[in-house]
Amino acid sequence: MEKSELLTQIDFIDHGFYDKEDSRTVSDPILMNQVHSVDFLFLTKKPTRAPASDALITQTPQLNLTVKTADCAPVLLVDVKSRMIAAVHAGWKGAFQGILENTVLQMVAKGASIKTTVAAVGPHLQKKSFEIDRNMYALFPKTEADFFEQTDDTHFLFDFHAYVIHRLKRIGLKEIDSVLIDTYTDFSYNSYRREPLNPARQFSCIQIKE
Repeated sequence: MEKSELLTQIDFIDHGFYDKEDSRTVSDPILMNQVHSVDFLFLTKKPTRAPASDALITQTPQLNLTVKTADCAPVLLVDVKSRMIAAVHAGWKGAFQGILENTVLQMVAKGASIKTTVAAVGPHLQKKSFEIDRNMYALFPKTEADFFEQTDDTHFLFDFHAYVIHRLKRIGLKEIDSVLIDTYTDFSYNSYRREPLNPARQFSCIQIKE
């Protein structure tokens, strides 16, 4: 399990970015039916079934908000002033469509402040492993061309990590930490790109202590 140095300094939360083996030890995870959307859910109690969303937010202690990933970016958010937390599943589609901004804005609507909200990004597909074709590249505005490195006439490398950080900074977050592990090259993590038929996912979790 990996921890964010930034989040470790916050005394009212527990968190962790688990590899595929450690994920089996996670106690009472609150999982989502993740569909690469921009949908979020604010929880006041444990749901009876996995909600269809890509972000969970709470101020309630002992709700273990959990993201499942296998190349996508797990993003954990904490507002230290309102003691509000969130767990976000940020695939490239969700990040592109605004799941990170939507989650932060919902936290603000519930009483959080962007000025006191911090973020940690967990293991995900890194640039050297994230080759895309021209069709995907064409979806992004020309102002974001710096996140791509062309490798031949039809392919590009996508700096997904830099893009996620960009979206977090664009909404106004100042303190952002990252666990820079490439899920494709590190075999202790599940990778959809490496093993597309493997349904296993690793967990990233955050909860407020009692």
